Amino acid sequence: MALKLSFLAMLLFLLLASTTKAHASVFDVTSATYGAKPGSDVSKALAKAWSDACASPSASKVLIPSGTYKLKEATFRGPCKAPIEMQVRGTLQAPADAGQLTRPDTWVGFQYIDMLTLSGGGTFDGQGALAWSQNDCHKNKNCKPIPVNLRFEFLTNSRVRDITSLNSKNFHMHTLSLMDYATITTQATQR
Repeated sequence: MALKLSFLAMLLFLLLASTTKAHASVFDVTSATYGAKPGSDVSKALAKAWSDACASPSASKVLIPSGTYKLKEATFRGPCKAPIEMQVRGTLQAPADAGQLTRPDTWVGFQYIDMLTLSGGGTFDGQGALAWSQNDCHKNKNCKPIPVNLRFEFLTNSRVRDITSLNSKNFHMHTLSLMDYATITTQATQR
């Protein structure tokens, strides 16, 4: 009887162990570690959270919670040690003046990453209205380039889903990679 009970206990333990999923480590930019706050510039907090998540040996998630955050610009580079997700639930806003960006062709870039997921239902707001009025590229081939909202370069096994690109200064997206695109919404107000 004791042997039968031990066997059942071991079987139950193995069943529970096999159904338990590993949860990704969450790097919340608003946590005390990173200190981002809605309404403020999250560029440094987001860069640090990305760096920590990318260095994690297990699956990780960078979280931008609900709220509106300023983001001067960002380039998220790999390779990362494990699958990584950037979950944008809030709104990230670019500077209205494209002259504040140091990389004239990109506001937010993702480079050299395997197994990236960009998701969350959030918005990348390029605040393009000012740039649209200053852009003469349709008649001047020597015009100053203006940034795209999202640039994806050299990504593999990656997905973008449930993200909105709003009012990009130029194109909403530029890719130099193979990805599995799911739900990407792009919007622009009057141009």
